[in-house]
Amino acid sequence: MALLLVILFVIAPIVEIYVLLTAGSAFGVLPVVAACVATAILGGALIRLQGLAAMNAARRDMDEGRPPVASAVDGALLLVAAPFLMTPGFVTDALGFALLIPPVRRWLGRRALAAIKRRIERGEARVTIIER
Repeated sequence: MALLLVILFVIAPIVEIYVLLTAGSAFGVLPVVAACVATAILGGALIRLQGLAAMNAARRDMDEGRPPVASAVDGALLLVAAPFLMTPGFVTDALGFALLIPPVRRWLGRRALAAIKRRIERGEARVTIIER
């Protein structure tokens, strides 16, 4: 966990700054800033469309009496994609846009659910269901 935090808060910003400076040297400051703004706008629009689709799929699942697991995981990964797309930089944008690709989201979702299941089976995590 500590390694993940070091990567997230130390290494990732250094890599992002390096990529931005290199792009700025190659293309100029204004095109790089414009590209960062454009990817944020495009990413926000795509997240909104895909988020609405995930919400509608969840509603459809619930109407048909199925638990909306896939839709919930899809929505959760879209929530992860949003800050990547809103953070200025090309590396974070690449990660955010990768999460907008449905097969990538499904693959990550399956892996995340399998990891959660393993933790529950080993007794490292608990699931509490509160009924109203």
